Amino acid sequence: MDSADFTDGPGRIDEYDDLPCHTPASLPPDLEYTDDLLAVYGDANYALGRLATLERDLENPNLLIAPFVHREAAMSSQVEGTNVTISDIYAHELGSTPERSAAERDDVREAYNYVDAVTYGFEHLDDGGDIDQEFTCDLHDILLGGVRGEEQRPGELRDIPVYIGSPDGGPKNASFIPANPDLVELLLDQLFSYAQRGEYPPLIDTALIHYQFEAIHPFRDGNGRLGRLLIMLQLYDAGLLPGPYLYLSAYFKRFGGDYREKLLAVSTEGAYEEWTTFVLDAIAEQAIDAYDCGVELTDLRRAYRERFPSHPTARELVDYVFEQPYLTGPRAIEAIGRSKPSVYEAISALEREGIVRETTGKQRGKVYEAPDVLDVLDSN
Repeated sequence: MDSADFTDGPGRIDEYDDLPCHTPASLPPDLEYTDDLLAVYGDANYALGRLATLERDLENPNLLIAPFVHREAAMSSQVEGTNVTISDIYAHELGSTPERSAAERDDVREAYNYVDAVTYGFEHLDDGGDIDQEFTCDLHDILLGGVRGEEQRPGELRDIPVYIGSPDGGPKNASFIPANPDLVELLLDQLFSYAQRGEYPPLIDTALIHYQFEAIHPFRDGNGRLGRLLIMLQLYDAGLLPGPYLYLSAYFKRFGGDYREKLLAVSTEGAYEEWTTFVLDAIAEQAIDAYDCGVELTDLRRAYRERFPSHPTARELVDYVFEQPYLTGPRAIEAIGRSKPSVYEAISALEREGIVRETTGKQRGKVYEAPDVLDVLDSN
């Protein structure tokens, strides 16, 4: 990292063991409401409001919450370079990954941690909890706990420098070295203090806070996954998002180069307007995508249920496959609460209709998947 590149930026350079570390300026910046920013601000507000109407029309919002959270878990992992699919995560829930190597199973387990973190995060906010340093450390512990991330001290603020964009993992070729580790706790406290009061509308503050979090880079690893999750939680806490329906990782994966470039430009040039416009565009586009995906899933569920007008167990099983597109007989019995013969007959009925298909080829321990549901989630 060349300190000269940050001369015109809003932060400062602090030394740590002869390394130049970038300390971001405190929020809020003096933000200019450009035409582009105002336009995308309106788009994002409208798209989030439209998404909220989708949940209000659902008898059981979990029919969409579960697949959306699993999808974001897969996409967030892919942003970090791990090749995990939504099918992998659902199969992991059933313990159905014996053909994978130990390393691949670790990848899936790490991705599945996101599902647990989302559940914990939304429950925490529903219980009146705050988004603060302690909560963020708890989320980090869940995201990285129990897998290879253990060596990265899950839940603990970093006490060493980290290097961004370094091919060899060292400081020499790093494009950015985040804040001096001795300042991380203070900077994070200041960030969440700002988040509690805010100076701009919540949508705009969410973008600014995400930059600040990534610039501080408070943990050894997992900052990207945690930062993306915090965006969704902030929007929910502000009343702008009705639930965990927003999967921003798909956008940030598609425009990863722009994401990194605009993030760095805030530190080097103070380009807050361009950064905020980018994040709000991501929110708007992904809210539209989530709405379209939700409509497609609800239409598919309705069509499936209409095939079984006089078979209540089959209709209940249809609902279950939208929550869990990978299923077994015992899991379905437990979820639906019907008798074993009734559930197995319903599974056979759905199999005849092509709604589910058996994946193992075995006579015992059968696992079924709902291909159309998975296709909708993979294609949106």
